[in-house]
Amino acid sequence: MATSCAKGNKPFLCGVVEGFYGRPWSTEQRLDLFNCMSQWTLNCYLYAPKDDDKHRSSWRELYLLEEADHLAMLIKETKDRGIEFVYAIAPGLDITFSDDKEVVSLKRKLEQVLALGCNSFAILFDDIDPDLSSKDAKVYSSAAHAQVTITNDLYSSLGEPQIFLFCPTEYCGSRAVPSVKDSPYLNYIGENLRQGIDIMWTGPKVISKSISISSIEEVSSVLHRPPVIWDNLHANDYDQRRLFLGPYHGRSTLLYSHLNGVLTNPNCEYGANYIPIHTLAQWKKSGQCYSDRMSQDVAGGGEGVRAGETEEEGRMEMSDVSVYNPTEALEIALHEWMNEFLSSKRKLEDYGGPAKDSKSVLRAATQDMEEQYEGVSNTNDKNSGMTDDGKDRASSGSSDMDTTSENIDDSIDSEDLPTPPSTLHAPPKGACLFTIRDLRILVDLYYLPHIHGKKGSFILEEFGWLKKHAVYSDVVKKLEERGGGEGEVGGDEEGKRQEVKLKVLSQSDGEEEDREEEEEETQTGDNDELAEIWLERALRFHNLCEDVNLCFDHLTTVPNRSLLYDLYQYMSAARETTALLDSYISWLEAGGSQDHPKHKPHSRMGGIVAEMLRLLPSDEVKGRTYLIRPYREEDKDALYKVCLETGDNGNDGTHLFSNFPELLGDRYVGPYLHLSSDLCYVLEDRDGPCGYILSALDSLKFYRDFETTWLPIVTRKYPVISKVNTDEEQKMLQEIHSPTLFLPNELYQRYPSHLHIDIMKRAQGLGNGTSLIKSLLIMLKEKGSCGVHLEMSPKNKRALQFYLKLGFNVLDYPNHDCLILGKVL
Repeated sequence: MATSCAKGNKPFLCGVVEGFYGRPWSTEQRLDLFNCMSQWTLNCYLYAPKDDDKHRSSWRELYLLEEADHLAMLIKETKDRGIEFVYAIAPGLDITFSDDKEVVSLKRKLEQVLALGCNSFAILFDDIDPDLSSKDAKVYSSAAHAQVTITNDLYSSLGEPQIFLFCPTEYCGSRAVPSVKDSPYLNYIGENLRQGIDIMWTGPKVISKSISISSIEEVSSVLHRPPVIWDNLHANDYDQRRLFLGPYHGRSTLLYSHLNGVLTNPNCEYGANYIPIHTLAQWKKSGQCYSDRMSQDVAGGGEGVRAGETEEEGRMEMSDVSVYNPTEALEIALHEWMNEFLSSKRKLEDYGGPAKDSKSVLRAATQDMEEQYEGVSNTNDKNSGMTDDGKDRASSGSSDMDTTSENIDDSIDSEDLPTPPSTLHAPPKGACLFTIRDLRILVDLYYLPHIHGKKGSFILEEFGWLKKHAVYSDVVKKLEERGGGEGEVGGDEEGKRQEVKLKVLSQSDGEEEDREEEEEETQTGDNDELAEIWLERALRFHNLCEDVNLCFDHLTTVPNRSLLYDLYQYMSAARETTALLDSYISWLEAGGSQDHPKHKPHSRMGGIVAEMLRLLPSDEVKGRTYLIRPYREEDKDALYKVCLETGDNGNDGTHLFSNFPELLGDRYVGPYLHLSSDLCYVLEDRDGPCGYILSALDSLKFYRDFETTWLPIVTRKYPVISKVNTDEEQKMLQEIHSPTLFLPNELYQRYPSHLHIDIMKRAQGLGNGTSLIKSLLIMLKEKGSCGVHLEMSPKNKRALQFYLKLGFNVLDYPNHDCLILGKVL
């Protein structure tokens, strides 16, 4: 379905959403943003900071005089620059749709903003409970019905503004129930929301790695209009240990003609958003140019872009048209952003970056983040639990909590401390040392949520290789000990080191290293050759770590202190972490014979949270690893044992089934292994299987097969109900001979899949349950399931809390003897 990018005189909206959770941007930052947007021909600013109480939690309250004057000033500043100021309101947290007073309050609030000069509006129903209150349910048939009714009413009362945006509760593909095409909510919105109202959409996921034309065509057909993309690609409010400085990526400019707009919701730190916004502007310019050219071709009788045609194929004959390339766009933005670092135009006293201790809670939309991220590498500090003498902190029985202030002062040399914060408050003396090379390193380290930059990837890959092949570092040590005797490799080892170092340093900074040959040599070369490869790569890794350290030092010299404040903690974390990695590689190079690398006090995670974590008995699980793998036939006996040893509400149930030790497994494990083995996964440690998760994609089909195929097998195995049975055995035998299967139609329609999970004591409390369930949910979703449910005993309070934290909800089936929990996928 091809759709126009605009209707009538309505412009293609492209700009910035200030819509994050955290401290809103300051007035100075907003004015600077408006200047940049005007310069880059971006035309829309959507005001929706989650921590503005009168935008969201206190939406009923009118702005006070001073607040109204400030808002009017922002509206005027945008208009003076040709930018549309869109005021957004989010009443969904607590509005009663059926209460006329609530509707009057909402209209009065927007009429106040209208009187301040604002002509464009948005109403947001994201990140709220999708179910109506009992009072509203008596008036409206669904949440969609209620939201559409009030939105259409507002649209009319405001005089049908040219720009009016609506953010649905199901605002991305992963939140559409059961799917985009079949969602009753989205279909109702599309059919009943006034056509002059644009609908916002984040893509396939809350944070979409890419957005395809086919996915936009699908949602456009359901919504009966092209969407406006609310793009969370650079958002970091869900985890402010992360920052995203990379270019606008994963969105073909062919999308331009299939959308009504794109608004980016970027990092909380204003100063970190130069590249994200600049490259979005480049994307928009390229897309507009390409769309205009294609429109001319079609008007002239050409074919335009055929369905399924790629961007490159469609442009083979259009070399004169600007083509958006993220790498090239990044390079352009990098050089322009460099000028910002060298500028001292920001006033220090006016700076008001986002606070890290915001009282906002993490929004519900980020609960499935880990499921959405694909292929993101993470490096964990393995040594943060070590004391300076190389001993494990938990096993030593002491911690830094015991250290007095005098001891702290005595134990830390002043030269060991990082750059003190006080040095940030005065402009640096002397020349600025920060270069475009440093800026590239910074961006590479904090690139995009799904992609690492070149140097960031290199650090991860090289460290992984050096650690994996650390056995060759023993050979390195032997080489160093040999000397230069006849027939021996090496000679003067220091000279050899210098030769290798010169070789590495002579390589160009941007050169792609071809490591395939080195990988082959590690398979075929002799030990001395392997040692040389390991040594050379270790030196290369060290040099890059040194580059990161210099990048940090140089960053502290920039005249633009506001930018420094936004980036300081991130670059400091990168410097300290790479220093730890480098010290670990140096320890391996020494053959691991020295004490474990000592970490300076400031290089370890500090504060009360870190100290509490170090109190955990990590030594008890040291060296134990867990593997999640598909079920194999030879696992049956082991899984039956797991079932039995967790059969008493998570405790060992062996004594409850002394006459029939396989009875519990035949009821709760065997059916899945027999009927749904492709969705059975085993948790295994060095001692063998210690847990499992079992599932059925289609519960209705599973229960039918259970009755017709599995029950005849087990009833023949247990034909007689004996009086010598234990009480639990008696109950289970009755269940097998007279099963009561619970699957009402409404449960099946919304949560068609179900799961069963058990983990032995030795593997509990280590995150294995979370890993098992998340792995299964990904598989169920890939197979097309829209929801999953499970049954559990109401006595198991610990398990209930576990499921609730994973996003399951208790479903209301009061006549059932078990708790039923469900989760929408």
